[in-house]
Formats: sequence, C-alpha cells, structure tokens
Amino acid sequence: MRLRLCCGNSCRGTLVFRRVLPIMVDGPHARRNLPLGERGVFDSEQGGRCHAKIFAVAASRLGCEWREACRLSGLLLEIATTFLSAPLEPDGWDRALGKMARETGSARGQLVAFGHDHAIPFNKVTDEPEGWFEGFVAIDGGNPAVNWRLACARAPFELAFEQDYAIARRRLRSDIYDDYARQYDMMHGCQTVLSHDSGGFFGLATLRTGADGPTTQEQRTLFAGLAPFALSAVKMQIALEHKGAQLAAETFEAMQAVAFLLDGKGRVMSQTAAADEFLRRPNCPLRLSNRHLVAARRSEDRSLGKAIQDVLGELQVRTPRVWLAGEHILDGHSCEIFSLPRREWTFGYEPRVLLVVRHADRRGDDEAMFLRQAMGLTRAEAEVARMIGRGHSREQVAQSRGTSATTVHAHLKSLFRKADVGREAELVALVSRLLN
Repeated sequence: MRLRLCCGNSCRGTLVFRRVLPIMVDGPHARRNLPLGERGVFDSEQGGRCHAKIFAVAASRLGCEWREACRLSGLLLEIATTFLSAPLEPDGWDRALGKMARETGSARGQLVAFGHDHAIPFNKVTDEPEGWFEGFVAIDGGNPAVNWRLACARAPFELAFEQDYAIARRRLRSDIYDDYARQYDMMHGCQTVLSHDSGGFFGLATLRTGADGPTTQEQRTLFAGLAPFALSAVKMQIALEHKGAQLAAETFEAMQAVAFLLDGKGRVMSQTAAADEFLRRPNCPLRLSNRHLVAARRSEDRSLGKAIQDVLGELQVRTPRVWLAGEHILDGHSCEIFSLPRREWTFGYEPRVLLVVRHADRRGDDEAMFLRQAMGLTRAEAEVARMIGRGHSREQVAQSRGTSATTVHAHLKSLFRKADVGREAELVALVSRLLN
C-alpha cells in the first residue's frame, strides 16, 4: 500500500513536502511508504510543527496508536532540533548523532560520505571504538562488493535494515565485512541515503549491537522521520564551509594578492581577482585543469603537486615554496603553500590550503632553498651563491663551509654557467636581486 500525504507551504515558512519516503514495515510482504521527504531547510517553528503533525498522522496509519504517534512526533522535533544546530556548534554532530542513537535504542549513530573509487571523504561515528576507522579502510569498506551495508544503498530517503542486509550478505558471498561487523558488534541497524550526486552520496545510519537487537518498526519510523532534518543540517554545513572559503578569498582580495584556496583534495575552491588576471597572462607558468593548478613545466608541476600533498598530509614543518620559472630568471615566481587551520570535523568543503604566488623579488626566509629552485642549483652551489650574494669573499665562503678555495672556485664556475653570467660581479648582482 502506498500512502501519500501532501502539505503546501506553511504560512510562516517555506517547508514543502513533495517527496515520498519509503519505510520498510514489518508484516508479510509489507512494504509501505511514509511521506516524510523535505525540500529545502525548515525555516520556521510552524513548519517544524507541520512536519511533526504529518509524521504523527502517517505513523498512526502505519499501525501506531494515535497517542504513541503523537509521542513519536514530539520526540522527532526534539532530536531534529539537535540536528539543525549541529553545524553551528563545535560538538554539534556528536550530540545530534548520539541523540539519534539513544532515542532509537542503538549503540552508535553514523554520518558517512562515499565518493568515487571507494573513497570515504568522512565517516563520523559516535563512541567510535579504537581501530574502528582504520579497520574499515583496511578491509576496503568503501567497496560495495565488500560492504553489504553499502550494497544496500538506494535512492535518497529509502530505508534499508536487517532484512535487506541479509539479502545483500547472501548476494555478496563475502565474509570480510561480516568479520569486521562482528569484531565491533554492529550486525544490526538501519540506514538511508540522504543525498546523491555524481560525486558520491551522504548516508545516515544507526549501528546496533547484539544486545540492542534488530530494529523495531517504531525505531525505523522515528529514524526515517529524522532523515529530512539531517539532510537540512548537512546542506547547512556545506554552505557554511563554502562561505568560509568565500570570506577568506575576499580578505586576500583586499590585499591584491595572487591567491588560491584549495580544498582537502587539492582542488581550487576560490581565487582572487588578481589570480584570475595572473592566469590570463601570456606564458603564465600556471594554469587550471579540472580545478587543479598545473605548472607549465613538468618538473615544476611534480614539485608543486608534491608540495600541496605534503601540506594536506601535514608532512611539512616549514611552509614549502615552489619556483615557477619565467622566460628569464628574474621573471620567475615563487609559490608559497600554507596549511590553513582545520575544524575538528568537517565534510571536506572548507579551505585547507592557501597558495600565494609572488614575483621573484618577494620571497620568504629560506634563501638557499629559494636559490636552488630559482636557478636549478645543487645544495652546495646554492649555499655558495647565497654567501657570495650577501657580500662574503671566496676565502670567507671556504672558511665558513670548511672547504678549500679550489672547491669554491669550481662551484663558482658552475654558477656562472647556470646563471648565464661571465663575471663574479654579475653573479652577485643577480643573486642580490633575487634575495632582496
């Protein structure tokens, strides 16, 4: 039987019920649909109460007594409030998922995202056991051929629970996820997809232990009623993270900096007007390709990509700089790559990396590294060039480095060739120009 209830715009809000939310109901061959889909964010108290009233009517028609249905609708509003405030509070998602788990009699609540190539952009679980996430990655938990929960993923707001898990387990014929689920005592539960696009999907779930037992119809009804509120909260946090990137870009805009903000995958989220102008220049050493910054020279592109990944992986102690050569050495640019502060937990839409492009005469403190990148020098050549450029004599360079004058002379010959100069005075002028 298919139940379909529709509600127009509430008089004080913009809440519209237009999507049918399927809910699996106990009983022989019973599959009914509870109309609790939601479009947009609930923006008024009256809209929320309207949703709760429709929830109570639908729940009663699915077999709950009216008094019990009203109790569930009140509980729904209580939990929904914690979800809608989750993006605005430091521990908001922990509280919302924990409240959902407690009120549905479940050990844990989960909000997860799955992307392409079995990627798991984030996976938030309340009361996460030690080693839980590492074990999930180790078994390739983002693979629907392994994970029977993932194999049960359906259209947004369609519920899956234990009887669907049993069917998927028989179909997969793999005990890898079984062993993992038994290890962490989470064989039971229910789940739904919140949203789905070409990049992947968000999912909401309860994870239940053997002591919790299988879900009941009442628990599934309550869980399904929460799904639209959870989606609204997800959309709100994504919007806030994008807003953070926009505000940061506007700050650098005021500084007239050539700046790019990158997300957790190294993709450009936003850029300043100066960066737009920089990319349009003839013979620009950088270009955008599929939202990624690509250096014109292959060796420089490898260095740039590695530096960005090192910053994302928090492998850098110092701020890395990558030299982008121009037609002449003094036309080159330095890319400085900064790690941005992170929230304790994010969907991955907030800026993670700031990349600033500066002209050759505006550089950082690591002079020897800068000269190595700018002039293609060895470590020893860069140090000799730095000291010569700072006014040290050959004898002072040799004494400071603990080498002979002959060795310093050999380095200088190599420096003349790489810098395309014929005299030491020309080399000093060039290095001084680069460092200042």
